[in-house]
Amino acid sequence: MTKTATTLRKRIANSAFANRAVAAVFGAWARLVRITSRREEEGWTQVETALATHGAVIIVCWHQRLMMTPFMFDLSKYRCRSLTSDARAGRLVGHIHRHFGYESVPMPRGILGAAEMRLILKGLREGISIGVSPDGPRGPARVAKSTPIQWARSAQVPVVSFTFSAKHYLIWPTWDRLIFPLPFTKLHLRWRVWEETVPPKLSEAETAALAERLQSFMDAEALAADHKVGHNTAQL
Repeated sequence: MTKTATTLRKRIANSAFANRAVAAVFGAWARLVRITSRREEEGWTQVETALATHGAVIIVCWHQRLMMTPFMFDLSKYRCRSLTSDARAGRLVGHIHRHFGYESVPMPRGILGAAEMRLILKGLREGISIGVSPDGPRGPARVAKSTPIQWARSAQVPVVSFTFSAKHYLIWPTWDRLIFPLPFTKLHLRWRVWEETVPPKLSEAETAALAERLQSFMDAEALAADHKVGHNTAQL
């Protein structure tokens, strides 16, 4: 690729208009997949019970399974934010989520600063849920960072896993191996409340151990979704 072509590609990628246009296409595709597929949705009633008790939840999803996160929350009844990085992929996800009605919390330079942390925790205490990919923004894939544990400790709200799987899909050549579901397929959307108790005081070692257990839980939920659409093994 020539220097001119590379510069043009970067300008397009950094263009707010281009990002909004691409986000609209991705959003329309996600709607098409959901409408045309043989769809099963399992576990949302668990989330509603948790919301009735705690007011808000922290919803986690592997970066690989982000494509159907526009449907991870019932925005007609509840408010939800999504945490996104200011990298190109993060900005695109933010545009997609805002297109569907989510409030987006961007991370400058991919770092969760004190101001963003205060905004998120204040929102959780006021009944505004937050969605996050624990392995984002740049991986490693399926390795959970401790961020959701820290939020759950501070706000004392539950963590919920959201995932999906599709019988037919494409894999994007990205670090997360993004699953891009195809229309007219078998589709499973899945929610589960993580039953672990996160106490208000944790040591660094205890926080790391809980992050590992959350990682195992999310892997198990992704595998369960894969099984529901007919895959015999985890779609990694």
